[in-house]
Amino acid sequence: MEYYRKAAAIFIVIITLTLPFYLEVESEVAVVEIEALIAESEYLSQLAAQDIKKEAVEAEMMSVIKESAAEYAAANNYSSVVTKHLIYKGGKNISSQLAQKIDAEN
Repeated sequence: MEYYRKAAAIFIVIITLTLPFYLEVESEVAVVEIEALIAESEYLSQLAAQDIKKEAVEAEMMSVIKESAAEYAAANNYSSVVTKHLIYKGGKNISSQLAQKIDAEN
């Protein structure tokens, strides 16, 4: 009888230690098209239309995009956010959702 108690205790410990690996939520990669994001977002379109230095405007736009994308990825369980390139395949396109988030915040 003592043997069964020890075996049951060891089994419970093993299940308890391995269970988090099976319950882990899978995270996706989010893809952002910069041109589509600028076209959809009113705030980014206004920034792009300004007549000040182009480098300063681009830096401002990229900082807004990076901050919003990081917040959106953390809230929606994305492992990373990448800009869309021809060589990247897969991931979920979040450009329109990110444009709505940027417009709502600014």
